Amino acid sequence: MVNFLIPFIAFSAVMVIMLLGYSVWAYFFDPRNKAKKQRLEVIQNTIHSVEQTISSTTESEIESWLSSSSGTFRRFKSLVDRAHSPLTAGRFMVIMVTLFGLVVLFGLLRQTNPILLLVFATAIASSPLLWLSRQAKKRSQAFESKLPEMLDFISRALRAGHSLSSALCEVGKEFTDPIGPELKTVSDEMAFGIPFKDALGRLAERVQSNDLSFFVTSLVIQHETGGNLAELLDGLANTMRERFKLRGKIHTLSAEGRTSALVLGSLPFAFASILTLINPDYISILWTTPQGQTLLLIGGGLMAAGIVVIKSIIQIKV
Repeated sequence: MVNFLIPFIAFSAVMVIMLLGYSVWAYFFDPRNKAKKQRLEVIQNTIHSVEQTISSTTESEIESWLSSSSGTFRRFKSLVDRAHSPLTAGRFMVIMVTLFGLVVLFGLLRQTNPILLLVFATAIASSPLLWLSRQAKKRSQAFESKLPEMLDFISRALRAGHSLSSALCEVGKEFTDPIGPELKTVSDEMAFGIPFKDALGRLAERVQSNDLSFFVTSLVIQHETGGNLAELLDGLANTMRERFKLRGKIHTLSAEGRTSALVLGSLPFAFASILTLINPDYISILWTTPQGQTLLLIGGGLMAAGIVVIKSIIQIKV
């Protein structure tokens, strides 16, 4: 009996190993199975893309309705576009409303002063708006820093015999973000039949830079009246470089005022944090009593007024 079981067990083990090997090969390496998996992936991707298209279409319709009925939403949507954010304006609105609701709910549970709660909830809900403003400003500054180089590139292309449209197209191919994608958008819009003036106007609206506005105005005037565009762009590039130099000097001279504003603005929060760590019962009177909450409101208002005054002093437009 034992002599019969040993060959049977060995045969069964070999068959199991062969079946497992065939299953692995059929699952990973069989061409028919691979083609079947590819077809399933295509179907899944198609369904996913259709769902995204439907959701994005519905969302775009809602945003279009809000844009047509509210000027505030149009300005907010323009800010989102200038910040080049991956999220849409509608989703940012949802985030802001959610933050506001969560802060209000938490404050009502803690029985906070309604006025203080409203101020705090508005400040928290406005944080995405401040982030968008900062991102839009950084993108505009990055655009301005490369603008003289772009003007030189277009000037050299014009002297080499290229047309203005082909020069703008080459800028879209050669330059990195943000100049490259923005100029590529302008070139694509002109290729689809949008007038030259309108395409440049949209560029100025998306970036909102004074230097870019000078460039757009000069191109529009030259397009209507004619003239030596290469010399015009060279002069504009030199003017922008001189403005950058002057702006750098002013930034250096106003460093003391900016440092003072930073120190004075952070001192109350630093002392409040230290007192909270040392003696939390002592400072908790500020937000647990009506008198303390009133003092917080007055102090916050005075701080906001001081920040506005200091910013107006140290901010010099060039």
